Amino acid sequence: MRCLLFAPLVLLLLLVLGGCQDRADAGVPAGIAGKDWFYAHLPEEKGLLTYKLPGTFEPKAGMGIDGFRLETDGTFVRHTQGPADGPLDIPGTWQAEGAGKYRVSLRNGQPSFLLTLELLDAETLRAREN
Repeated sequence: MRCLLFAPLVLLLLLVLGGCQDRADAGVPAGIAGKDWFYAHLPEEKGLLTYKLPGTFEPKAGMGIDGFRLETDGTFVRHTQGPADGPLDIPGTWQAEGAGKYRVSLRNGQPSFLLTLELLDAETLRAREN
């Protein structure tokens, strides 16, 4: 009899705990998160810019350092060029807004933007910022 009383309580507890999980990684496509992606300065296709992993392409001299990193914990880093042409990382956060779409908020006061990603292969993706 006691088992019958506790079974619904255990089920309810499991449902509540399942709903409390960190949902930051819900919607992060495998192969994108945890990697530094850099703009490869290749021709655009469908308005999307091509990004590649370091070491998989030859950066063009004088073209700057543009890229990003999307982590599963909801953090975002924009890689860009700093005042003395050195690398500058701008921290931020992201939230999923659908398949391949992420709302990014940077901590430097710039307005948030929608980042749309399309993974092509293990070392190439296309992205658009709106």
